[in-house]
Amino acid sequence: MIFDGSCDIDHVLPYSRTLDDGFANRTLCLKAFNRQKTNKTPWEVWGNTPQWEVIAANLKNLPPNKAWRFAPDAMERFEGENDFTERALKDTQYLARIARTYLDALYDGGDRRRHVYVVPGRMTEMLRRHWGLNSCLPDRDGAVKAKNRTDHRHHAIDAAVVAAIDHGLIMRISKAAGRDEEGGKGAEDIARSTPAPWDGFRADIKAQLDKIIVSHRADHGRIDRDGRKSGRDSTTGQLHNDTAYGIVDDQTVVSRTPLLSLKPGDIALTTSGKNIRDAQLQKLLFLATKGKEGKTLEAALQEFAAQPGPYQGIRHVRLIESLQSSARVAIPDAAGVPFKAYKSDSNYCYEIWRMPDGKPKAQVITTFEAHTDSTRRPHPAAKRLLRVFKRDMVIVERDGVPMVCYVQKLDVANGLYLAPHTEANADARNRDKTDSFRFLQMAAGTLIKAKIRRVYVDEIGRLRDPGPAR
Repeated sequence: MIFDGSCDIDHVLPYSRTLDDGFANRTLCLKAFNRQKTNKTPWEVWGNTPQWEVIAANLKNLPPNKAWRFAPDAMERFEGENDFTERALKDTQYLARIARTYLDALYDGGDRRRHVYVVPGRMTEMLRRHWGLNSCLPDRDGAVKAKNRTDHRHHAIDAAVVAAIDHGLIMRISKAAGRDEEGGKGAEDIARSTPAPWDGFRADIKAQLDKIIVSHRADHGRIDRDGRKSGRDSTTGQLHNDTAYGIVDDQTVVSRTPLLSLKPGDIALTTSGKNIRDAQLQKLLFLATKGKEGKTLEAALQEFAAQPGPYQGIRHVRLIESLQSSARVAIPDAAGVPFKAYKSDSNYCYEIWRMPDGKPKAQVITTFEAHTDSTRRPHPAAKRLLRVFKRDMVIVERDGVPMVCYVQKLDVANGLYLAPHTEANADARNRDKTDSFRFLQMAAGTLIKAKIRRVYVDEIGRLRDPGPAR
């Protein structure tokens, strides 16, 4: 019956009187009974009739947030002390209430409720959908979704819909819903009967979307060089990771780790990554733990340490791994000789320099280096062409067409990883193998050929482009 046209999706409390299109206010019903109900509550139609006993017997199968809507006083409970238009222009979400309270402070005296109101998200979704605005932002594959959350501009569409909703539109929606309910029409018919604010509304919104440049807030951190002199420096991020390494040579370091915290990758006989420094110990552990993971691996390690022999009672092992001196934070002893090091995982900024021979050279300044007083220049005569931070906005030219992007990741070997300014959730989508989105990765030479430059976009999307570096 659901699929043969015998059923409707009905609003338990009439949509024309509540504008509540939430799931809790919707139920599946037969078309014949929906025609009888029109724009009344279930109690107003069937209360004090023999049919109510049948209805009441089924209420136990409904969740509480639906069941109360069948009560005799359901409309009174819904309305409370507010009038219709105020209730319709009020979102009960916590952040919406806080934002409204804050903005109300801008107005002194009078009826401040007429200045600031919050539109329920359900109404925004309904109007956005039936005014055809979802198709303004199809996804990368051309599909139209309810809301394309991979494009930051979906916020602009919501803003346009909210701006079009006022007390007059609320009353027009309510009257149209009342007429449609009297005629036995469902929620979708009610939504379709709400006209757009003006002729050509969708085309006008689409034209504005194509002009939008999304503003991304860059995080350059904070280096307080004056505070450093008095011991009150602040950092832009974590200076290095927590593990202290012993120095083997310019390419290799060693660290000490508990036996029971070893992972299969640490024990595996490989030539890359971490390896146990004692080759004989690594071979014996590999044989003792082969094919084991999790709890079984831990049990095998405990059993190995308990066996008689040269490794009986072992509690820690030393792991050796590659870590170039350029990627370390070295700690010197009293004689100035480095005796331990930390891995400087955090990068501060990415730079491109033009060398005296005209070739570009890239370098990454680590967060630790940024907090030292020394500066790095690849050559005394080198000229810096670019310095960018994460989330900075840049323009690169592809086939002569400028493309506005933001910096998602920076790496000295692979260059910059860029995402178009409209792309949202870019990092997670780039790692998702099922998503077609991928970062635009460009090394120093390619970036120079693409005429990369850092640009500035203010909060309302105005672009300031200094032009390519010379």
